Amino acid sequence: MVNLLDLPRQALFDLQSRLRNHPVVNTLRQVLPNSLTLSSPAPHDPALADFERVEVYRQAIGRYVRPGQVVMDVGTGTGLRTLLAAHRAPRKLYAVDPSRHLDTARWVARRHGLSDIIDFVREEPRRFTPAEKKVDVLLHEQMGPALFDRGLVSTLVDLRTRLLRPGGRILPHRFELFIEPVQLRDEACLPFIWSQRLPSVDFSCLQTLREAMSPSYFTRLIRSYEVSHLLCEPEPVFTFNLETVKLGELPRYVQYSRPVQREGRLDGFCVFYRAAFDEDTSFSVSPLRGQNPAPLMLLRVDSRGFTQNQALRLELELPALEDVTSWRWRFN
Repeated sequence: MVNLLDLPRQALFDLQSRLRNHPVVNTLRQVLPNSLTLSSPAPHDPALADFERVEVYRQAIGRYVRPGQVVMDVGTGTGLRTLLAAHRAPRKLYAVDPSRHLDTARWVARRHGLSDIIDFVREEPRRFTPAEKKVDVLLHEQMGPALFDRGLVSTLVDLRTRLLRPGGRILPHRFELFIEPVQLRDEACLPFIWSQRLPSVDFSCLQTLREAMSPSYFTRLIRSYEVSHLLCEPEPVFTFNLETVKLGELPRYVQYSRPVQREGRLDGFCVFYRAAFDEDTSFSVSPLRGQNPAPLMLLRVDSRGFTQNQALRLELELPALEDVTSWRWRFN
C-alpha cells in the first residue's frame, strides 16, 4: 500500500533530480566562478583555534620567508600559511591543494587584496611542478593525529627531492614523536566490548574474535581534556628532520621501559608530537598543554593499574608509518 505521507517527499526528490540535470543548471555550473563554491572550513577550525600554534607559524614565516623568494604552501586548506606568507612579499607564492578548501583560501585572499600575488593551484602536491622548477621554502601542516597519517614524510621528501633548492627550508622540519601511557578521565573511558558486563548480557565471549576485528577498532581519537594524566615522564621515542631524512630509514620498531612516575590506570598510549622550525621556534600537541584543540590518536589497551616506580614496558611495531591500522603494540 502506498504511504500518502511519502508522496510529497518523493515529488521533491524528483524535482531535485530534474533540476540537477537541467541544461540551464549545467550551463551555470560552467560559467559561475569557482570562488562561489566554498566549502565549510570546519575541519580546520581546531588548528586555527590554537593560538600558540598559529603564533609559532607567524613567527617562523616572518623569519624565513623573504622578499623575492619562491614559496609553496603544501596542502593550503583554508589559507592561513599562504596569507601569512603573502605579507612577506615573495616573488612567487603557490597555494597548492586538491580540495574545495582552496576556494575558501582564494575567497579570503580576495577580501584582503592579496589574490593577485598568489597562484592558487587545485592539484595534489606530489603532482605539481612550478614554472620556476625550484622553490626556496616549503610551508606545510601535513601532520595528522598519528603524525604520519597525512603523508608527512613521503610527501615532503618527494617535494624536497624534486622542488627544493639547495639550502631551501621546510617549515616545520624537525619532529619529536611521543607515545605515552595515559589514564583517561572516567567519563572519557570507552572499554572494549568484551569488557562490558551488563545485566543479563555478557559480551566476554567476543574476546575470542579479537584477532578478527578491524584494526581501526583498537585506535581512537581523543582530545587533551579527556586525559587525566600521563603515567611516565614523557620522552620522544624518536626524532627526525624532514630536510635530511630518507625514505625507509625511520624506525619500524619501538621499545622502551620506564618507571611509572604517577600511579594510575593505563587506558592506552597517546600519540603526540613536537614540531620545530628552529632551536627557538616550535609547538607541541601534548595533552599536557592547557589549550590544545588538536585531536590525538589513542592506541587502546585493556585497562590495567600501575603503581609508582613500577616498570612499564612497551613494544610497538610500525610496518607502515602512514597507516596506523598496521601498527601493533604490546605492554607489560
